[in-house]
Amino acid sequence: MHPDSTASVQRLSAGRGKLPSIQVLRGIAASMVVFYHYEWVLKEYTNRPSWIADGGFKTLGAAGVDLFFVISGFIMVYTTTKKAGAADALDFLRKRATRIYPLYWVWTTALLLLWLVGVALKSHHYQPSFLIHSYLLLPFFDGRNYHPFLSQGWTLSFEMLFYIVFSIGILINFKRWKLPFLCASFALLALFSLVLPEHNGLKYLFSEPIIIEFLFGVLAAQVLLRLASDSNEDSMKRLAVALIVIGALGFLSTGFYHAADYLRFVIYGVPALLMVTGAAMLGSSRCPRWLVYLGDASYSIYLTHAFFSMTYAVVLKKYPRLGHFPGDLTIIVAGIVTIAGASLTYPLVERPLMRALSPKKLRASEIDSFGVAKRSPEITEAQTLV
Repeated sequence: MHPDSTASVQRLSAGRGKLPSIQVLRGIAASMVVFYHYEWVLKEYTNRPSWIADGGFKTLGAAGVDLFFVISGFIMVYTTTKKAGAADALDFLRKRATRIYPLYWVWTTALLLLWLVGVALKSHHYQPSFLIHSYLLLPFFDGRNYHPFLSQGWTLSFEMLFYIVFSIGILINFKRWKLPFLCASFALLALFSLVLPEHNGLKYLFSEPIIIEFLFGVLAAQVLLRLASDSNEDSMKRLAVALIVIGALGFLSTGFYHAADYLRFVIYGVPALLMVTGAAMLGSSRCPRWLVYLGDASYSIYLTHAFFSMTYAVVLKKYPRLGHFPGDLTIIVAGIVTIAGASLTYPLVERPLMRALSPKKLRASEIDSFGVAKRSPEITEAQTLV
């Protein structure tokens, strides 16, 4: 790491606070996943043609997950430059677990209750062992895939794996060797997966190439730290815009060719790396507040959007005529409505929950107009996630 890296990140954090452009990318990533799932609903429950769902861009929305992973790798480095030793490692894991599990458990339990009363997933049958693994975010092969009960939680298993390995790095004070340590760790896990039995959850978790995208995020943070100490602000912003544009074009180019799924970390991960690096370089550049809000609400949107799409699927089955609307219009309108509705669970559920779990009591001046805790002016690892 560059000798001025720590000072650089301190200037970035203290002088620029949280990174609005990174928050915007999080909102975009969550929205991409929402639209992707509505493409599936449209094709599964209607016979309407759709340029979005039938063309080369039909899987582009799935790249929102790849964008999330790169952002996670970036933020973990950005927010932990001073952390080292056992106490910091344990504190890091505690904050990460608190950030991921409680809200995930809330919505997993909500879905479980809907299943138990026969409202949702009526044709599915689940064993207790599967449900226990789901709550713990331990991959479990159900005969089709390794997705947990709340299906979109599959990404959180990879998040937790990354956090555990990252915490080991903090424990051994890997400040100057973050990327080599993480690369070596995941390479060893991949090798270990070779001796695990087929359909073992850990084999799946350790061997998926998508984990490389977290390392892209680590690389993005280290590039930012070096450039922050060596470059002036104007040149940084010009480079930032160029990287974002190239990354966006890289995403769009995937609509014109097909690549094997194991190359996902290349076709989606590399453009995501460019966009995250560029967005971070923009520093405190102002962004529309509603886009920043979607970024703040991205975890809630990600966890809850399936409740909206399931409701829409039920309505389509009961009232087939509603499936006669133009396919692309259906995807766009349903996606926008879902994003707006799911984002409301952020001030109503997520923020009060995080405030209740916070070890520090908040003053009245720290409560925003929604009646929930305001963010600190400085971005922290406890405030970030997919």
